[in-house]
Formats: sequence, C-alpha cells, structure tokens
Amino acid sequence: MVIHGREELQRVGRRVQARAHASLMSDTKWRKVLSELNKPEWQLEYCIVKFIDVTEEKLVYFPIGLSPPRPWVDTFGFGPITLRSIEWMLIPRIAKYKRGNPGVPDGEIEQDVEAIMSVIDKLGKYPVQLTDRGLLIMGHVTETHSC
Repeated sequence: MVIHGREELQRVGRRVQARAHASLMSDTKWRKVLSELNKPEWQLEYCIVKFIDVTEEKLVYFPIGLSPPRPWVDTFGFGPITLRSIEWMLIPRIAKYKRGNPGVPDGEIEQDVEAIMSVIDKLGKYPVQLTDRGLLIMGHVTETHSC
C-alpha cells in the first residue's frame, strides 16, 4: 500500500537534489498553472509529463484533480502524484486520440499553446517556452532534459 505523506515528499526531495541542477517551480506555481490548464475553455486532452525519477514520458489526462493536500494532485492514470516530482510538462500542439474502431486512424485536436502561454505569462514569472512539440513548462533543470 502506498502512503502519501511526509516520507514520500522527503524521498522525492532527495531524488530532486540528486538529479536536478536547479528547481524552477514550487508546488504553488504548479497548482496555479494546473488550475488554469484545467479550465474547460482550453479543451485540453492531455499533457506529456517527464517525472524526475522515471526515464520515459507519461501521458497525464485532464482534468487534473487539485483537491488533494497541497503537495499532491490527483491524476486518472497514476493516482496522486507529488508536484515536485515533475521534471517538465509539455502541452502538445496536436493531441492525438483513439477513435475506438480498429483500422481507423487516430484523431487529432489542435491545442492553442500560444494562447495558453499568453495566459500563463499573465500569472507571473514561469519557466515556459514554445517548442516544435508544444508548450514546455520546466519544473527542474537536469542533464537529461531532452524535450
């Protein structure tokens, strides 16, 4: 059974200290950004997240639950996650989704990453940048950053 408490936060903190050269986002900043991204007008399907202690990128679907205690958010695919474990988050320019029938190509939804960046810029100083893939939000600076 996984217990989400002080020990989990300390474990993640030790991994961040070992792998990151700098931390750019606090739990509060992540919650502000996620609160904005959860708004229905963006119609976001998912984001791509690289966690500090996992080598592969993960899809995290919206909405993201903001009601757990402050250092965590709730996700449909992974359950509660610590905000400080997010190395980076990418809102893709094009979100792909399964249409449900075999042989039918995936559908695509264009996501307005420029407008999202503009709104995030108004929230304050955030480590965001537009890339070919989409809107990148940096949580930590590491040697393995490859988005």
